[in-house]
Amino acid sequence: MASGFNFPPPTGAPNVNSSTPLRPYYGSPLDSPLQQYYQHTSQLEEELSHHSELNSQEAARELLSYGMIKYLTLAIATPFENAQTLLQVQYLPNDDGASTSGNDDSRAAEERRDEEFRRAQEEAEEEEYFNSGSGSGGYYSSNPRRGASAEDFPASRSNANRLDPSAAVFHERKDIDQSGYLIRADLYDDDSRPAFQLAPIEGGVWKTVTDLVKHPTEGWFSLWKGQYTNWVYEILHLFAQPTLEATLNDTFDLYDDTIPLVHLDRFGPNMATMVTSHLVVGLILSPLELVRTRLVVQTADPAQRKYTGMLNCISTIISEEGVSALWGGVNLVPTILYHTLTPLITNSIPLVIDRVFDISASDSPLLFSVAELGLETLDLLIRLPLETVRKRLQIQIQAKIPGKRYETVIETRKRPYAGVMDCVYKIIQEEGGQHKRLSSKKSGDGEVTFVDRPWYSSWGVRGLYTGLGMHLTSNLAMFAVGAVTNLQDDGDDW
Repeated sequence: MASGFNFPPPTGAPNVNSSTPLRPYYGSPLDSPLQQYYQHTSQLEEELSHHSELNSQEAARELLSYGMIKYLTLAIATPFENAQTLLQVQYLPNDDGASTSGNDDSRAAEERRDEEFRRAQEEAEEEEYFNSGSGSGGYYSSNPRRGASAEDFPASRSNANRLDPSAAVFHERKDIDQSGYLIRADLYDDDSRPAFQLAPIEGGVWKTVTDLVKHPTEGWFSLWKGQYTNWVYEILHLFAQPTLEATLNDTFDLYDDTIPLVHLDRFGPNMATMVTSHLVVGLILSPLELVRTRLVVQTADPAQRKYTGMLNCISTIISEEGVSALWGGVNLVPTILYHTLTPLITNSIPLVIDRVFDISASDSPLLFSVAELGLETLDLLIRLPLETVRKRLQIQIQAKIPGKRYETVIETRKRPYAGVMDCVYKIIQEEGGQHKRLSSKKSGDGEVTFVDRPWYSSWGVRGLYTGLGMHLTSNLAMFAVGAVTNLQDDGDDW
């Protein structure tokens, strides 16, 4: 009796070739509902698999394309951002006749100058050693004879190569420390400035760019220091921050994060998740910001630079300062403040204009742009001092294990800041003078020439707002473009 039946195959699909009279619908695949179901499911799985492969390939191509575009756009902005970073960390003390930081920096300055002159002295001794022992009759030549005649020793130098004690250089008075080494009492002194360091920059961003290009140890490539590190940071932040924000919104059952806050009746919860996501991701990725700042500020001279790249900088910081130096220390508080205030202020501007000023972007686009320009300027006045303080604290090296000295391309403060408020106070106190020294060279009557700094320097905040002009120019340019666009749209409506 079993021979009268055709059992289904092990996979569970019916045998379409069956002709048993007990199951007449098995005879034709078109008449079998179960067979149609299996065929439809199989086709659907194949289509989904193929569609998934296409989506993965398209996503990979889009990601690669976006990464390349992002890298190129960063390459355009990096020279100007690096120049601003150098201006923000540059130390330009008061030159109104006496420096207010001389006592604080004397010990650190002496230690650094001692090391520089000790290094120069050792190099001079080595050069003299090899020069004196290079000939066959030198003092350090291997002579098998026990007795050496006068011809075996080098002849005395001619009088033409001797220094003249009556020369003017011997009558210049230089300050020396207790070890007999020269002290660089003035950062405007060209004679005592290291060869790898730029002269003090009193101009703006463009002046800094041109000085870097012209410097013998910097050049064009120094304009793009830290670009790869910045690119990695931007790409990681692009994926991590929106993902975390969407996760928080789903967890607390909030509206979609793609809806602008200005269109929400209750924007507080969404604002909280947005700021939280920026803060968390910013803290996690803050070591990359630390690395970028140090790479930008250090000299490009191969013999003097401390870090060779992003990974080398991270490993060196861990080995010399500990893992905690990447996130903690004096950099923790400014990092929290920066990654909290920046998204909070930026995303609050449209809300303030719409709900406080009662200005609609659709009804009054020009007035909306004017209000936006004013609030963005206020944002700069709050954010720039925080940026300056944060970058100055980032280049402070508190090494537990001494390593190679961190040589900077511009003059920086040698004595470290104790924290955010100490840094703000010291910048105002030490760099808020109204005059600057034009040159360290004295004129014939023994007076030093000074020129006036900008008017806002008398308020003592000049060092806190370095790069303000560049940002204001950028905001004005964007405002002009938006105004012209709005006028064109109004003309099209008419």
